[in-house]
Amino acid sequence: MHLDFDGKGQRYVEWLIAPGVYKRAWIQRRTGSADWAGTGRYLNVVRVEAPRTGPRGQAADFPVFYTEEDADDDSILLDFVRRLCAAVGNTHP
Repeated sequence: MHLDFDGKGQRYVEWLIAPGVYKRAWIQRRTGSADWAGTGRYLNVVRVEAPRTGPRGQAADFPVFYTEEDADDDSILLDFVRRLCAAVGNTHP
């Protein structure tokens, strides 16, 4: 599991979800009509072919209701991966 920034300057985390299969989650900022939940920040999750490659397929997005003072991007990403992996019994990250 590692944290980095993508080409758009968005913070992301990638992790091994199963042997040879990776996921990426990132925090995206949105304004205007793209900010459909009115939170300004969204956690997106998608499959990637390999570490540090672009997303593959459609990403799922989740509004982040925490303010930036309550939880920074790194905390949200790491907590998401840990809790998701614990919920499904994944020991890879």
